[in-house]
Amino acid sequence: MVCVAVIFAGFGCRDNALEYINSTKPVKRDFVWSIDSVYYGSLPGKIELESIWGTSATNLWGVAGDASDVRDCLWHYDGVRWSRATAGTPITEYTGNKIVYAIWGSANNDIWAFGRKINYDVLSAFIMHYDGTSWTDVTPSNVSSLKSTLYTVYGISNNNIWVGGYEYALHYDGQNWKEYKVADSLIVWSITGTQLTTHFLLSSPWNNDTTYIYQFNDGIFNLKDFTNSYRKKFGYKIWAQGNRLYSLTNGVISTIMSDQGTIDTATWQREFSTPTSFREKYPQNTNNIFIVGVWNLIYHYNGVDWKQIFITIPNYEVDSHSDFWGVWADGKEVFICDWENGIVYHGR
Repeated sequence: MVCVAVIFAGFGCRDNALEYINSTKPVKRDFVWSIDSVYYGSLPGKIELESIWGTSATNLWGVAGDASDVRDCLWHYDGVRWSRATAGTPITEYTGNKIVYAIWGSANNDIWAFGRKINYDVLSAFIMHYDGTSWTDVTPSNVSSLKSTLYTVYGISNNNIWVGGYEYALHYDGQNWKEYKVADSLIVWSITGTQLTTHFLLSSPWNNDTTYIYQFNDGIFNLKDFTNSYRKKFGYKIWAQGNRLYSLTNGVISTIMSDQGTIDTATWQREFSTPTSFREKYPQNTNNIFIVGVWNLIYHYNGVDWKQIFITIPNYEVDSHSDFWGVWADGKEVFICDWENGIVYHGR
């Protein structure tokens, strides 16, 4: 068990910002685990969810942009089983090859999914929206003109959403999407923010030896820090909490952040270490944070300390090389996606 004396305040999963419920009571971590039912219909495949978001344990959406079949890139869980949700959406329309990598919403009738579209061999950014009844393509012309794939979303409210992709970041103010060119030949992999500023983590899709952190202020992106694989300061994901900026790698590391959001590039420190790397995080509230990753890696913060969690199911052996990716929790239940094996583990 690793104890970390921190106070968690608004940060996101798949860079999704959520409404926080501050509480001093530690939440449960003694889950009874099972495997959720997955309905494939007549299509062979496996559910490779990379990101999930929902309003409750009976209404979850998941995306799998790297699925081998585009019909596998959007899923829905109704409390009983996971089912493909691409039928009748822009994804299955005959208007180009479309997939989604990230999903976030502010309500049952306000859900966004982001990815890319290829039409006549032309790549462009792709956005679709769910109004509670149907999904529609809502990609504005200024976004569809970008030769970019969108990979990550950081939603604060229904009128404050950031999205990151190849070379670009997009911001939604409740009415319009504005595009920003961040850096050449780099992908925005992670976004986080405070009330005063927003941070972006970028690296190359071809050579990720060097990773960069940019800060956005007053319409301008400024490079604030960088690291390489030989002298690693920070990792693949970043999030702001309290007066620190945190990052996931083989463990958790952090640095001091000023009231204005400026990070101290000289004070990165390791909170704890793990033998393999984390991929994703999900903070349901200040006392219920999950981070998951490679080779059965699950850690949980319950308001008191960090503890490693192991999935155990009677008469079933969990793959020791499971690659956990998508994760969602509500304080009573947790869903963890084993991308490697196409399984969704459900803790109650």
